[in-house]
Amino acid sequence: MARLNAQTRQEQIIELLNNNGSMKATELADYFSVSRETIRRDLNTLSENGSIKKGFGGAIAVNDFTTLPIDSRLLDEHDAKKRIAKKALSFIPEHGFIYLDTGSTTLSLALELKNLSGYTIITNSIPVLTTLIDSKNHLIFLGGECSSEIMCSVGVQVVELLKTLRVDIAFLGSAGFEQHHGPATNAFTDGQIKSCAISCAQTSIVLCDSRKAKYSSFQQYASWNKIDHLISDTDFPEEFADQLQKFTDVILV
Repeated sequence: MARLNAQTRQEQIIELLNNNGSMKATELADYFSVSRETIRRDLNTLSENGSIKKGFGGAIAVNDFTTLPIDSRLLDEHDAKKRIAKKALSFIPEHGFIYLDTGSTTLSLALELKNLSGYTIITNSIPVLTTLIDSKNHLIFLGGECSSEIMCSVGVQVVELLKTLRVDIAFLGSAGFEQHHGPATNAFTDGQIKSCAISCAQTSIVLCDSRKAKYSSFQQYASWNKIDHLISDTDFPEEFADQLQKFTDVILV
């Protein structure tokens, strides 16, 4: 490849990331036949102007990191999320203790639980809290600093309180995992809480629609062999599902 000026190279980096989701700095250096230091400067420039997000050893497209408002995400794939939520219900024991994570698919499960009773539901999700506040379930909200971006409480207080609890099932979301070996999230503090929830649960279940198999996120919060079940919809890529079956139970509805 002919040597490009910095602006042209950076424009092509954005295009490559949009097409691939993420790339390592070494891959970009090889692609453009430039040094890693040159790529590092390019990534710094693009990160500073908001064109990309830097990750460990590389970069990820902004589109893969964008966190949409939860009401917009709930409208997307509404029927699929409802089927996933109904399947998730079948795993909850009578009078069970469950953890409900933040996210649009876990919120769909909260909507199913709203008209039921007798469960103890622990959450740090503000939308789950407002959905279940007047239900006939026992609701425990993990207080802490509130994140307006992901609509949940975060911070040390949440993690420390969660460590003292034990639940039958943790229902977890994911922002995407195409480039990961487990479910992932866009926010580091959210990842800490998700990891803690897994350690507190007898069973861990990831709920997500099939589009998450095509997205990348910032931080992997668990490996698939730490997840007991992944419940998604039937549009989930078949080859990817077959790969994941080696590590966790994939259920498509």
